[in-house]
Amino acid sequence: MTAGLLLTEVRDRALARPWLLAPPLLGMLGQNVLSLLSPGAPGAMAIKSLLAVALTVAVTALFAELWLGDGRSVDPKRLVATGALYAIPYPLLLVFGVLTTPVAYWLLRADVPQSASMGGLYLMLAAGKLAAFALGAVSSIAAARRSESAGALGALLLGARVLGANALFFFLALAGFWAFQEMCVILTRALAPGMLSGFFTTIVPLLGCVAFPIEAWRSGRLKQP
Repeated sequence: MTAGLLLTEVRDRALARPWLLAPPLLGMLGQNVLSLLSPGAPGAMAIKSLLAVALTVAVTALFAELWLGDGRSVDPKRLVATGALYAIPYPLLLVFGVLTTPVAYWLLRADVPQSASMGGLYLMLAAGKLAAFALGAVSSIAAARRSESAGALGALLLGARVLGANALFFFLALAGFWAFQEMCVILTRALAPGMLSGFFTTIVPLLGCVAFPIEAWRSGRLKQP
């Protein structure tokens, strides 16, 4: 199955299941609630960050369970287990941020042309986005293959092996989803400012990091590790 046919399968499956809109809409609602937290309160920034991570994991896990299931219901125990698959790799993104912050600081203060510093910052942003998308894909494949392994760590290892064996395929696909997300956000902000851009910021990663990897694995398109 080619990538184009796979995208068509994802599109058709999504359009046939309108209840898949629930997770991104809940995510948007949660983000609006988080934005109301007072930034001046003691520890507000740390609490807000933790709540944002928890919201992201919950929304992603709910979407994955709805995508994997054949009906509209969600088993609470499976939802918690799926949430663990998305939560466990999350600290890796924090490590990436800690490692790249000094580089970003140097780029902003270094005696280099502005175009070079901005280009470096953009490359770091792109690397961070692709890393986040890749970790989401690993967790999604792990969710689809968890019956093959005992425990979350074993399932995540299977997901990582699949991603590694299909590195070029996922790099191109995830980069394409990110570019599409950015294009949608730019267009919606220009033509219809407001919540619409937030919707695309949420729904595109769910389709690209959850639905697409799961369907890629189900279709047999991916190489076995």
